[in-house]
Amino acid sequence: MSNSSFLGLIIARFDGDKLIYSDYRKYIEKLTYEGIGGFIVFGGDYETVKEFIFYLQSIAKNPLIIASDIEKGVGQQIRGATIIPCQMGIAAGFSLIHNKQELERIYSVVVNEAKDIGINLALMPVLDVNTEPRNPIICTRAFSDDPEVVSDYGKFVIKFFESNGVATCGKHFPGHGSTCEDSHLTLPRVCGDLKPHIKPFQEATVAGISSIMVGHLSVFSSILKPATLSKKVITTMLKNKLGFNGVVVSDAMSMKAVFNFNNPYVMALKAGVDLILHPEDPYIALEEIKKAYRDGIINDKRIKQANERVDKLRERLKGNKNVIRQPIPFKAYLEFFKKTVTVLKNEIGDLTSLKFVPYLTGAYTSQIMQLFSDYFGLAFDLKEYKAGLGIPLMTIFTEIGFGKRYFITDEEIRKIKDITSIEKSVVVSFGNPYVVAHFSNAKAIVLVYDSNELAVLSFLEVFKEGLKTTARCPVKIFKE
Repeated sequence: MSNSSFLGLIIARFDGDKLIYSDYRKYIEKLTYEGIGGFIVFGGDYETVKEFIFYLQSIAKNPLIIASDIEKGVGQQIRGATIIPCQMGIAAGFSLIHNKQELERIYSVVVNEAKDIGINLALMPVLDVNTEPRNPIICTRAFSDDPEVVSDYGKFVIKFFESNGVATCGKHFPGHGSTCEDSHLTLPRVCGDLKPHIKPFQEATVAGISSIMVGHLSVFSSILKPATLSKKVITTMLKNKLGFNGVVVSDAMSMKAVFNFNNPYVMALKAGVDLILHPEDPYIALEEIKKAYRDGIINDKRIKQANERVDKLRERLKGNKNVIRQPIPFKAYLEFFKKTVTVLKNEIGDLTSLKFVPYLTGAYTSQIMQLFSDYFGLAFDLKEYKAGLGIPLMTIFTEIGFGKRYFITDEEIRKIKDITSIEKSVVVSFGNPYVVAHFSNAKAIVLVYDSNELAVLSFLEVFKEGLKTTARCPVKIFKE
């Protein structure tokens, strides 16, 4: 069996910011010439990445699978591309019944830019059901804590992308939403009944999704190994029970959840994974797989099955035609984020005649501080709180993702609690909505599911209009 039969089952990392180095470009070219299955793209400038991807496709023997995590748009990874609201924000602000055309417009921007830059496998939608409020890595990346809602929005995204020439990858089977840990750092354990978490993947299979990513999750208490390395999870549950016939993709194999297992690449393939995603070093992965094949640990049949599934996906990608990028006006773009702003509570009433003083805490930037200062005439960090200047507008900034600040400290919680118990106040969460559960005394509570400058501008627009919004929170925040 040739080298390319093994290397074609690996998706290597592609750092767009490293394309300025000739040695790095040669390394990526070498992988391409030798038959790498494709690349997962991180970072870089739009035109530079686009030019190099199309060059790689021109020298590749088989069409390369170019994947990327673009849940929030191509701009999530590539500078100069568009960022859209996170999935929870989408579910909050856009009804599948009443806002279908707007949703299609939002996602057409993502599809258009993906095709233009050369991304043919969108590592989305996130099909996790976020039932655990303490989840540090899924949270706003999920549509909801309701499996029906996740299934419905997931199917919409899948059908829209697949019908418009971009393959999709639902993640993270069998469901990362009930965990309290980040699989980048450790092996999370799935808690409770699996059935509601599996439902969106079942629906996605029926909807014709091209691929499903298996998470590094400990599913069975008796088996302390990741689902990515478990035949019971992949072959028995996903392929046989759910009838999934597409490509099974591993979660990134560079994550710490798989560090304690010997021969993880071979274990993944034996369990039923078809594409090894983001190994620490693709050549080390290749040698491990080749050695296992020579030693009879992994057989011809399994390698051929994986290649057949991957080749079937490649055939679909062959017809992916170039498109002309069509940027949308900033005002329309801002409207996407405005619709996600969710008012959980407003006992203050008319805001226009009142004086508000913003206090910021968490993962905000100097640019965001300036936006508040420009709008209100002043703005402070929460540490600089002074009573009596006006109604406190406490804004909490959190981010969901590896190494990001997804919650606030106990000290910050105590300080905001003290203020809300004494003064008429407003609490606004930019990012993780669950942080507001501590502040039920606030007279007004607002959720904005993203924490970037666009999210801030959209909130300020909604604030100026008197906090009038139709968005509904897709997760349970306060215990009933």
